[in-house]
Amino acid sequence: MLSLVGSGVAAPGVIFEAGVFHMFIQTEFMKSGGRCEHVVSDNGFDWTLLGSAIDALPGTDEDGIYDPHPALIGGKRYIVYSGMPRFTKVPQPDIYLARSQSDSWFGPWKRVGKILDHADLPHHNSREHPDYEWGIEGAQLVELPGGRILLNATCFLPEGPRGSRQRVFFALAEQVEGPYRTVGPVLDPGEPGENGHSTVVIEGNRLVLFYQSRRAATGHRWRYGVAKCDLARQAWSNVA
Repeated sequence: MLSLVGSGVAAPGVIFEAGVFHMFIQTEFMKSGGRCEHVVSDNGFDWTLLGSAIDALPGTDEDGIYDPHPALIGGKRYIVYSGMPRFTKVPQPDIYLARSQSDSWFGPWKRVGKILDHADLPHHNSREHPDYEWGIEGAQLVELPGGRILLNATCFLPEGPRGSRQRVFFALAEQVEGPYRTVGPVLDPGEPGENGHSTVVIEGNRLVLFYQSRRAATGHRWRYGVAKCDLARQAWSNVA
């Protein structure tokens, strides 16, 4: 039993390297503060808490942090996460990046800064939206064949009733710090519903996407889905 303290301990991001599982997990997401804690395991069942990798910065645009996800890109180790300023009604997070200064998962971690903002996504509800639902979250970074960087995350459409606006989207960049160019939502529910909070796995030129979704046909209960595509055949693979 891990002694993690917080009202929102959830959303772990895990990576396996050199015989060790490294998990980064949030402690909050609905209020200010929070930490991205680092825990390790050599078997995936028994875990040891090492301490905080990244802490919130009170009174800044990272007054709250959550949804950490580790990434190994170009031989360097990163954590991508959501950061949000102080709020009174609904969190409005953007996507931030930190880089290990030791070239290991043990840090210390240096903040690179914001890499994706609300204003970068025309398919996301703006901060001024009269029925603002949520910010950008659940981000993951993956290095594509050829070296470009794919950002996989969750947005909320600016139109439609609540419960129908959450979507998986992709964005591309030439380097991990950005700038990122969105290619828009990539999964259509096909009926009233929504999807989000996904994970990408690259196998050669094949992309496999694991995601959660809910649709009217299944009583709007959350379920998991799998989608696959050939990277070489995707129109967005040629986006400049």
